[in-house]
This record gives sequence, structure tokens and C-alpha cells, in this order.
Amino acid sequence: MLKVKIAKNETEVKDPHAEFALCSFVELKLNIDEMTKRMNEHKAVLIEKARTILGEDEVSTITFRVDTEAVKVSFSWDVKVSDEGVLQEILGERFQDLVTTTVNFKPDEKLRKMALDDDGLKACLSIKEKAPAVTVVK
Repeated sequence: MLKVKIAKNETEVKDPHAEFALCSFVELKLNIDEMTKRMNEHKAVLIEKARTILGEDEVSTITFRVDTEAVKVSFSWDVKVSDEGVLQEILGERFQDLVTTTVNFKPDEKLRKMALDDDGLKACLSIKEKAPAVTVVK
């Protein structure tokens, strides 16, 4: 029997379809977690082999192939400005054309809650419902 808990209240619901979906979801999630763990182990081997083969080469992509199966390993870097002042000194007048400056307005939690009930605020904000999160409870 499917049990539904909302806050502290738990009730039983007769819904074989939802019960089957719940059991299948949990089984699939466990299988996916196990497969992801195994895949990550193989991924680590391929990444290490790629680093060894590439060494100090400036090429950032390598492809491994066995018969018709192939895997590409690509390396990339996330570069962020950590000291704007020093970087400005080093780059001088080139700073403006080599660095993009952005302004980001992000509503805090209080504003997000207020916006759901206030049509005036809704007109100033873009509000989209996120995909519902479904997780296995252990």
C-alpha cells in the first residue's frame, strides 16, 4: 500500500500505478548510481591515460578508439579574475578589450518569496517554476 506523508501526517492511498512508479523509480535510481560509480572508475583511467599521452602538449582533446567504439577526452580550464587591481596594472590599456565586465542582479530569498504573491513585483522579475526534485529517501 502506498503511504503518503505530508508534514507529520501520514495516510495510505490505494494507487497501484503510483506504487509501481515509486518502486520502479527506486530500483532504477539504485542501478543508475551503481552504473555511474563503475563508469566514473573507467573514466578516471581514461583521463589518466590521456594526461600521460598528452603530457605538456598544448592539444586539449584526445580520442581513444577500439573497433567502432570511441571515447573523446577533452581538457578545459575555467579562468576567472581573482585580483582585478593587479590584472589592470599588468594589462594596462588592454584591460578593457581583454576583460568583460558584467553586472548581475540576483534576488535574495526574501524577494523571491515576496514576488510569488505580489503582481507588481512579478512585472519586474522573470519567474519560472523549476523542475520538481524527486529523490530516494534512505
